[in-house]
Amino acid sequence: MNLITRVLLVFLLLAFIACRDAKKEEEETKAALSKIENIESQVNDISEEVDTQANEMESALKELDSI
Repeated sequence: MNLITRVLLVFLLLAFIACRDAKKEEEETKAALSKIENIESQVNDISEEVDTQANEMESALKELDSI
C-alpha cells in the first residue's frame, strides 16, 4: 500500500509541474503575440503614411511637369 501511495504522489507532483510549465509557456506566448501585433500595427501605420506622402509627392511632381 505504501508503494502505491508514493507512486500516486510522484504522479501528482509531475502532473502539477507539467501544468505549471504549460501555463508559463502560454503566458510567454501571449506576451510575444502581443508584441508582434503591436509591431504589425506600427508597420501598417508607417506604410499608410509612406503611401500618403508618395501620393502627395507624385501630385507635386505632376504640377511641376505641367509648368
